[in-house]
Amino acid sequence: MKKLFLMSAMALMVSIPTFAGGILTNTNQNAAFLRNPSRDAVIAIDGVYSNPAGIAFMPEGFHLSISWQAAWQKRQINSTFAAYPLNGGAQTKDFEGVAKAPIIPSFQAAYVINDKWSVSAQFAVGGGGGKCEFDNGLPMFEKLVYSNAVAGVNAMIPGASVARYGLNQNLTGEQYFYGIQVGGTYKLADNFSVFGGVRTVLASCSYVGGITGINGDVKLPEAMGGTVMPNQIKSDDLLLDCSQSGTGFTPIIGLDWKLGKLNLAAKYEFRTKINLENDADNSPNVDAMMADYKDGNKVRSDIPALLTLGAQYELSKVRLNAGFHYYWDKDAKGTPIKKGDNTWEANLGVEWDVNDKILLSCGGQRTQYGFDDADMADTNFNVNSTAICIGGAYKFNEKMKLNVGYMHSFYGEHEVANQYGKDIYTRKNDVVGASLDITF
Repeated sequence: MKKLFLMSAMALMVSIPTFAGGILTNTNQNAAFLRNPSRDAVIAIDGVYSNPAGIAFMPEGFHLSISWQAAWQKRQINSTFAAYPLNGGAQTKDFEGVAKAPIIPSFQAAYVINDKWSVSAQFAVGGGGGKCEFDNGLPMFEKLVYSNAVAGVNAMIPGASVARYGLNQNLTGEQYFYGIQVGGTYKLADNFSVFGGVRTVLASCSYVGGITGINGDVKLPEAMGGTVMPNQIKSDDLLLDCSQSGTGFTPIIGLDWKLGKLNLAAKYEFRTKINLENDADNSPNVDAMMADYKDGNKVRSDIPALLTLGAQYELSKVRLNAGFHYYWDKDAKGTPIKKGDNTWEANLGVEWDVNDKILLSCGGQRTQYGFDDADMADTNFNVNSTAICIGGAYKFNEKMKLNVGYMHSFYGEHEVANQYGKDIYTRKNDVVGASLDITF
């Protein structure tokens, strides 16, 4: 039982949220996304990430975008378990994990050399991007402590029961997948271009916490008087202090095809193989039970392959955008999806040039995860969501433009029945940001 307990705790390595996109992929890599999430066919500097082949159709010269975002997310579990009152409270409890990312930086740069060649580069947080703190614990820890206590009591005193249980828990996880991307774009024809590039992914993760002070009281069977024996349930502390780091490489290809007022684009990111190496200072019992997370050992955590398709249609002062994303989650080693399916997304957006200075925009994105009931866990769950984005841009002059935006995600609920009762999973998410686009 202790091994299961610790395995669940270690699942934190995939629990830190991305704020838009798939399980380990953040498709929001510039604040322009927050005012219009449908960026898959844009001809703009943030297209270095979303549509790198479209860079060929930008004006000749050097283009730069510097972006800042801040994100807040809550992970909420409404859990029902008949034994919860033995640790105080009612049979239904609310558990919450809070993730904060006050500074999410990124920049994109492109140099359009001539009518044929362009080069581009970017730095962004491609996955993770925050710290997640479980201040009031998780349902699975209480359930496992109670189950372990019941098994131990029955083994020692047949017919006895658990009269009370308690534990202290403190778990904090941080996860960052930094991406440094470089590539080149070539215009094969006046209306058709291709892109080839590679992204170096630098993974940095940290998990610190412990389950301590496991205790409880035992009620003797009625044949033995039915009295309560205090502090008869104890267990060794489990202390986790593990940092992980690794490097991966993502080949990327893309194309852009202009058909008058219609622009079509596609991009494919290959699967990124990543082995995370542990730098750990755990308690001896943790190392003994979970050798895979012992100091120096490695854990696989691939980033899934991703296909994006996009279209943009230009009217006199309005641009209409649409896009589609598909993630091959099940092919990525280390994925949490075992029985479910892959993730897909669809987005729409509109931009309106109010005048020569002011642009207003809005849009939405639907994310449909493939998680089955069996794939859901307290430390690792995703629920389908619809993100709404709104914002605008102000053009100071022909060389400088400021983008501002806000995104709110509406999450559904995923209810999972289990041997203890049921758990209902959901999230909350808000992001704000600004970016400055400069042309030299």
